[in-house]
Amino acid sequence: MKFKNWRKWAFIYIMIACIQYVILSAIAMFFYGGGTLINPLSPGYSFFGNFFSDLGRTVALSGAPNTTSFILFTISAIFMSFSLIPFSIAMPNFFNEDKMEYKVSNFASFIGILAGVFLIITVLTPWDIFHNVHLLVANFYSLLGLAVIILFSLVMIRNKKYKNFYAYAFIVLAVIAFIYSIIVLAGPEFTTPEGLTIQVTMQKVVQYSFLTCFFIQGYGAWKFLRCK
Repeated sequence: MKFKNWRKWAFIYIMIACIQYVILSAIAMFFYGGGTLINPLSPGYSFFGNFFSDLGRTVALSGAPNTTSFILFTISAIFMSFSLIPFSIAMPNFFNEDKMEYKVSNFASFIGILAGVFLIITVLTPWDIFHNVHLLVANFYSLLGLAVIILFSLVMIRNKKYKNFYAYAFIVLAVIAFIYSIIVLAGPEFTTPEGLTIQVTMQKVVQYSFLTCFFIQGYGAWKFLRCK
């Protein structure tokens, strides 16, 4: 298989990964065993009361088995996490005509691979079993992911051939992620109903923004590759 064809499938892969994550995580919500951090007796999955990580628990917050939800969410999240690695490896080739752009994009690629690895570890450490480890690697992923977004957006803006639209999509995602980071660090605690709603809602906004952005990036890169 030619490298060019491999890159094409890397971009198709990340588009499929984004779509399947939305579908399978939604199905996982249907099978969630119930309970929130505030109300363990809450029935089913509350879209504004449960984190995505709750879907990946082996035991729901209600104390009920969460096997089906756990399996569906873990499969979808792993598939999504792995897609970041070939995407990151494939991107720098678009910027190989300028030495500075190529260096920065390769650095972004390296960080992107690390971010993908940390995301995989996050998925494989359910937070009801590996609470501190789960949170730690999730934070590492968030920081590395933000760095990747910023670096690739800078390279895209500098490059005269790559459309600025895709850089702006990354920038919007970076702003949303930064706001969420502030809320996590300095916002209301999720130990209160209001605080939990704010934290969960912002996580949903960031996650779906991430999926939308990377679907757009995958499509843009695939389309640009076809035109080269």
